[in-house]
Amino acid sequence: MANTRSAKKMVRKIAARTEVNKARRSRVRTYVRKVEEAI
Repeated sequence: MANTRSAKKMVRKIAARTEVNKARRSRVRTYVRKVEEAI
């Protein structure tokens, strides 16, 4: 487990970034699927 203040902050930042990436990735996947279906 992270024990320094900076390490804890990094963990929070990475967690937030991971959430953003997940949202973006799912949006892109949805878009790609819709394009595939349209073709």
